[in-house]
Amino acid sequence: MRAVVVGGAGFLGGAIAEELLRRGDSVVVFDELVSTERCAAVFGPGAVEIAAADMLDAAALSDAFSGADEVYHLAGILGTSELEERVQDAIISNIAGAVGVFEAAIECRVPRVFFPAKPNVWRNTYTITKYAAEQFAQMYAATGQVAIPTLRYFNGYGPRQCLGPVRKLVPTFVAQALSGLPLTVYGDGQQTVDMIYSRDLARHTVDFTRSGYIGEPVDLGRGVEMSVLDVASAVNRVVGSDAGIVHLPMRRGETPSTHLVADNRPLERLLGPLHFTDFTTSLEETVVWYARLPRDDIRGAVEALEAA
Repeated sequence: MRAVVVGGAGFLGGAIAEELLRRGDSVVVFDELVSTERCAAVFGPGAVEIAAADMLDAAALSDAFSGADEVYHLAGILGTSELEERVQDAIISNIAGAVGVFEAAIECRVPRVFFPAKPNVWRNTYTITKYAAEQFAQMYAATGQVAIPTLRYFNGYGPRQCLGPVRKLVPTFVAQALSGLPLTVYGDGQQTVDMIYSRDLARHTVDFTRSGYIGEPVDLGRGVEMSVLDVASAVNRVVGSDAGIVHLPMRRGETPSTHLVADNRPLERLLGPLHFTDFTTSLEETVVWYARLPRDDIRGAVEALEAA
């Protein structure tokens, strides 16, 4: 099986590329930030083919997609309040970029393209652009020229998730805890999330993509609702920090009292019982990865958070 991972140098794209390699597939990492050195460090020397190009480059997409059996589209711009001043960039990357991937796949006769959607609970730039791309995915799939199976990802975490500049829950909490600082929680912390380990997410994503599913997006999380305060307490416990938690006003682009939890029943009907890594075990593995980073990386991330 030949698979192209667009955004394969990133956090979730990299996790999917690793899963594909574990299955013995031929993997092309398509990413403007990719390098031979980076791929060797993450996947092993020579383990993947590299296509260092912008996903807005139609010719580069066509070259990479030629002969591919499937494509995983994980590229885009993330952020909530971080995107308020980058609306045009988000539209170009998250909408036009996705459309370009779908059209290149059709041109190259790629049978299927995986697309990750998200819960549409906040009215911010990221949610709006992701939802628009999701609708384009359904539109192109309806032509019958390409299958675009779509999972609605909940809160992914794990090794190699970036410390910044976009603030993500686990990397932020771990960086603060490793620095002996209190964890900053927006609002009262009772808003809930559904945390899913990146390796579990990647495994279920590949299974889903290869299941032959055609239809509306379905959820993928652990199906376990946790408050943000619960996640913060778990990080402090695993790191061994007694610095506690402090509360800040809600960020722009997010609303208080949001409750997120995946309904995995449709996916289980398709794939059978879903298995997930124990939350504490996966959090411990994640903390170990961050703890091995240079101290300057952790310090720089914390300073950037404080300056934001």
